[in-house]
Amino acid sequence: MAGSVIHLDEQAGPPCTHALVIGVGKYPHLAGGEAPVADSDGMRQLSSPPLSARALATWLLAEYHDPGRPLGSLALLLSEEQPAPFVDPRTQAAHDVDDATIENILTAVTQWYDRGDSHVDNRLVFYFCGHGVSQGDDMALLAADIFADQHNPLNGALDFAGLMNGLKRCKATQQVFFVDACRSNSDVLIESSGTRFAGRSPLGAGTRPLDLPRRFHIPYYATLAGDRSHARPGQVSLFTEALLKSLAGAASDDPEGDWRVNTSHLLEAIDHFMHQSEFAGAVAGVQVPSVGELPVFVLHQLPGPPVVPVYVGCASARDNAEAEFVCRENGLERLRRAAADVDDSAPEREWAIELRFGNYDFEARLGDQDVRTKSITVRPVFRRVQLVKP
Repeated sequence: MAGSVIHLDEQAGPPCTHALVIGVGKYPHLAGGEAPVADSDGMRQLSSPPLSARALATWLLAEYHDPGRPLGSLALLLSEEQPAPFVDPRTQAAHDVDDATIENILTAVTQWYDRGDSHVDNRLVFYFCGHGVSQGDDMALLAADIFADQHNPLNGALDFAGLMNGLKRCKATQQVFFVDACRSNSDVLIESSGTRFAGRSPLGAGTRPLDLPRRFHIPYYATLAGDRSHARPGQVSLFTEALLKSLAGAASDDPEGDWRVNTSHLLEAIDHFMHQSEFAGAVAGVQVPSVGELPVFVLHQLPGPPVVPVYVGCASARDNAEAEFVCRENGLERLRRAAADVDDSAPEREWAIELRFGNYDFEARLGDQDVRTKSITVRPVFRRVQLVKP
């Protein structure tokens, strides 16, 4: 396959799903790069975005499931310190990945648009992880070669609002965007330009043709407007990990008998993870995910019961530091946390585990005469188990 496309299934649909995934971590002209500019507004190299983009691409190929819109294509662009092929988790085929420069991104966007434009019931999925800057409603997603143009640095950025606006004319009815980037201002980019120029887009602005069905588009942002997002060096980002955990089941429900993730439940589940200290650590509740618009439709169907986050603790948090916790299913022990395994940095923190949908028995043992038990049904979004002394 040529260009950025690493998966193309010509037997899928139409309609089907077309995804464009971008992870930018290596920035030659930012601090720490090979040719840094004098003032990059504090922006440096990132290790998380390529890992995060690879993780989402892997999920799309291995786990994404929508019988009405199977995955028809996946394009992937990366900028990473040590480039490596992307290995398809199903076929083990290795694919070379194009660099996430602005020209490659613009080309990938137009090709992705054209694939989505093949049928009105297609779904478009866009994912970007890397540096971003915002000013009001304008947002620039920074490609690997940001600042390469010294006269206009934002020629190395993708105008995200322009991208969404240009997609109004695309036939694809469902359009979902995941933007895992900061939305804070930049003194040396958008704000200093004096105009609304926030980067480039190959798509001309326009209105949706009257002969097309209404477009349902949802931009999911890793953070609120004006705020920073938090990456973890050498790991998948907080937002992307929360997204993947939500898609694994926390965002699902079974009103019709099978487990489905819809757009509304997805936001609720991502928000839940981002507020949990067991997951987000010191930035729990600091980075608040948000959306632009939120039409509700099903995004993904699970092949089996969902995986759900469960938080087990004593009614008095001080007892968590001394308790031995046990989880049982049908009388058989599934998981155990010995008192010796308490996290010394947060000894009163609840025991955070993940369980599939079902009925479980929980126990906290603080001594032979102090055994606390409770039985609950574990189901999405999450379950908190408080064990009370009898």
